[in-house]
Amino acid sequence: MTCTSMNGPLAMFASAVFFSIMAILVKVAGQTLPAAEIIFFRSLVSVVLLVAMMAGKKDSFRIGSRDKLIFRGVIGGISLVLYFYALTLTTVTNALTLDYTYPIFAAIFAAMYLNEKFTRDKLVFMAAAFIGLMLIFQFDFSSMNAGDLIAIAAAVASGAAIVTIRDLGRTDSTMMITLSFVLSGLIFSLLFIPGHFFVPGFRETMVLLTLGIFGTFGQLLMTYGYKHCSAAQGGIISMSSIVMTAVMAVFVFGEPLTLNMVLGGLMIFASAAFFSTKEQIEEAVR
Repeated sequence: MTCTSMNGPLAMFASAVFFSIMAILVKVAGQTLPAAEIIFFRSLVSVVLLVAMMAGKKDSFRIGSRDKLIFRGVIGGISLVLYFYALTLTTVTNALTLDYTYPIFAAIFAAMYLNEKFTRDKLVFMAAAFIGLMLIFQFDFSSMNAGDLIAIAAAVASGAAIVTIRDLGRTDSTMMITLSFVLSGLIFSLLFIPGHFFVPGFRETMVLLTLGIFGTFGQLLMTYGYKHCSAAQGGIISMSSIVMTAVMAVFVFGEPLTLNMVLGGLMIFASAAFFSTKEQIEEAVR
């Protein structure tokens, strides 16, 4: 199933914006709070918001495919755990770059299990987007360590989770699919919270609440987007999140804007735009 309208790509771009803002807020929160505690509050806020939004709607908690919904939640939770474990063993740049290779695995899994065509054009677009990421972060493959390999494992798990979202889109609602993920994130985060729990102050509480809200709607938009886009297209568009995050960091934290960042960002956005246009044209002529 490809996009039948621009709703899917637009939802994915909007999701990328929300996730970019959330990433900036996570960096702010990370100045005083441990990562696991940030995940816990981000997941908790999402659970509360989703349950509140679903409570007044008829059949909102209806489960269409229980086993697949559980698998989506578990595999999503595993990918989250692996990613944060990788952060403790390698650099943030390496972990982030490798984790964003998940669209490649998502496209492969989608071709295997959902019969989505993995064409030469898709391969070219995805390769261009990936090269764009490498330009931004100047990743050095010669220095790979155990943390890097774990980050790749996180990307594989994320790719599987994305394919599950595509499959669940036929049987379960966007909110129910999202709820399965954040519930798992909430449970898995408890395994990584240290023995002492840091009680956030007013500033930290506001940051955690805000990033939870942006994370929730980013997740909802992403889930909706993947229900209406191919895994390959949605994956490339989602890569724009890291470009926007890098640009925001320039203004918020004063981080340098490099030529590699500009060139890499242009490659990612161009790949996403050409891919979206191509799938729209292909769908229109069928």
